[in-house]
Amino acid sequence: MKLNKFILICFLFLFSHSLLTAQEQLTLEQAIDIGLKSNYDITIEKNNASIASSNNTLGNAGMLPKIDLQAATSLSNNATKQEFSSGLLVDKSGVQSNNVNAGIYLTWTLFDGFKMFAAHNRLKELDAMGALSSKIAIENMVSQIIITYYNVVRQKQLIKGLSDNILVSEERLKIAELRFNIGSGSKLDVLQAKIDMNAQTSNLYRHKTFFLDLKLNLNQLLARNSETEFDVVEIIPVEFLLKFEELKMELLNNNSALTYAQRSIHLTQHLLKETKSQWYPKFNFNSSYLFSRNENQAGFSLLNQNLGLNLGLTASWTIFNGLNTRHQIKNAHLQYQNADLAYKIVKLQLEQALLSSFKKYQEDQKVLQLEEDNALLTKEAVDIALERFRIGSSTSVELKEIQKSYDEALTRLADARYSAKVSETQLMKLSGKVLK
Repeated sequence: MKLNKFILICFLFLFSHSLLTAQEQLTLEQAIDIGLKSNYDITIEKNNASIASSNNTLGNAGMLPKIDLQAATSLSNNATKQEFSSGLLVDKSGVQSNNVNAGIYLTWTLFDGFKMFAAHNRLKELDAMGALSSKIAIENMVSQIIITYYNVVRQKQLIKGLSDNILVSEERLKIAELRFNIGSGSKLDVLQAKIDMNAQTSNLYRHKTFFLDLKLNLNQLLARNSETEFDVVEIIPVEFLLKFEELKMELLNNNSALTYAQRSIHLTQHLLKETKSQWYPKFNFNSSYLFSRNENQAGFSLLNQNLGLNLGLTASWTIFNGLNTRHQIKNAHLQYQNADLAYKIVKLQLEQALLSSFKKYQEDQKVLQLEEDNALLTKEAVDIALERFRIGSSTSVELKEIQKSYDEALTRLADARYSAKVSETQLMKLSGKVLK
């Protein structure tokens, strides 16, 4: 009965596996493309970059004139009493007056101590930094997609290895039962084979559950429905072609985080120039074209109407403001120093991360080669041990130990491939090549 139950479980597993293989395969390139189009964090960063780009205008920098159009009208009804020096006396009630004013006003800053030019350069830097921030978010997301995708592949490889080992256990159980039935084996070998096979099957189910969780994580990264079904490739490709000196050069030239820190220095330089502009005088050009009309039913002037152009120039110079300008300039200098120090910190951290990641990358290459050899050797050992068990030259315990070694070798091989891919991805990200 237990054997029939196990056969049913295996059938269900093989059936579910056949459904899995029939699913549409999702390649890494497709996953990245979906993530770039749909991921919410990337969309937010792109929107922020668009905002920074929209703010980069001459008008925001204060280089363009300001033009206002104003109009007003009023109507009043008053009791008026006026006495003039000529002896004329006006004493009326219900006196109405009507006032109309309209005009267009222009104000243009001609000189503000070069503040507008510094502000324009600052907006350019913010625009560039917005684009860099978006690029950093995209690089982080692409790296995360790559690592998660190949973690799914790694789990698929582990499931395949466990399934292969279960097939060996099935053959072991058949041999043990056959030997027991003909009297050349013990009941203990049969029971131990069943126990080991049940344990392997239970472990397989746990891996399949984790496999589904990883697929849910990948769907979340891609902003897809969590129930979207897909399959992944069978292998984790690692070529080990990266060279340290080339990576270091590309890091200094292309790393987005380092470039962002460098832009931050330029930003504080422009902020310093804006602050220093307070030392200079300011000149504004003013112009207006006005129309005014005042009508009164009583008084010295019954009608007053004006229409015309007005031009003017204003100058201002702050001589003393409580030493606030001096303190602001001092603070701006400190901000510049902080930005320069932050750049050096980021550069040092990235160079150390590159060196550490590359050493791990080299070690991963050695480990992967060893584990590939081990997997072949243990597979051969399993085949030999199974045949020896078949002819009665070895015990069930010996076959079990070799199976365990085979299972561990396959697990280490899948882990080594995944670890090497993670190291490769980190190096590609540090060198600014992860999007290429």
